[in-house]
Amino acid sequence: MNNGRYILQKIRGSAEIHQVVGDTWCRKKSSDLRNYHKSYQRDTWSKLLSCLGQEGLQVNGKVVKPVLKEKFKNFNLMFDEIHRTQSTWVVSDEQLQSELRVSITAVVIPAYRSFLGRFSQYLDPGRQSEKYIKYQAEDIETCLDELFDGNNAAGRRRQ
Repeated sequence: MNNGRYILQKIRGSAEIHQVVGDTWCRKKSSDLRNYHKSYQRDTWSKLLSCLGQEGLQVNGKVVKPVLKEKFKNFNLMFDEIHRTQSTWVVSDEQLQSELRVSITAVVIPAYRSFLGRFSQYLDPGRQSEKYIKYQAEDIETCLDELFDGNNAAGRRRQ
């Protein structure tokens, strides 16, 4: 996405090159970039969101605490790994960086907030909830705002 966006901007910024490659090529590349963005979001963040799924979480209308704990644990582990890795990635185009962060936030935060609001009450207050609920929604948002800066310190700080 980074490279494709850069190339497309350079072509659009040069009347001569734009004339050579044409509008059709530019539209195709723009479409490709949107598809890369969708694929990235699906491949990375859908896996994380699957941790918040409700399958196996309730039996006969009752929440199964071990399953709930495992879901929070898996979410925390996967989120930490994604954050550790992707906070070191660099997206130099500020608009693309912002678009990625906004699209991720729009998907992850509502799902996490909903899951947290719906199921956090089933964990015993205090030590048990602190052990499994590592993040509040605002903490997740802060972490998402650190993505794509190439900031190694953010990844080390969360470990």
